Amino acid sequence: MLFFGLFLIGLVIPFLLVKVKPSWIIWVPSFVLFIAAIAIYGKAEFFPGEGMADLAERLYFIIFGLTAIGSIVGGLIVHFIRNK
Repeated sequence: MLFFGLFLIGLVIPFLLVKVKPSWIIWVPSFVLFIAAIAIYGKAEFFPGEGMADLAERLYFIIFGLTAIGSIVGGLIVHFIRNK
């Protein structure tokens, strides 16, 4: 349920930016979240924490990754709505 909620939050972010004039602005949140997910994964892989800290870092990766996927899907929907 939490992960679906995060996906929906990512899905809504591009719709908040639909009225902004430059068309590339809807891709900025997904790009930022994608870079954050890569950075969190790199930190968890190369500098692992001990015990529960390692689990928390992997959960952060899942959180940023799902939100980035939702933002990419929302960006695609907004892109197709604008070009229709």
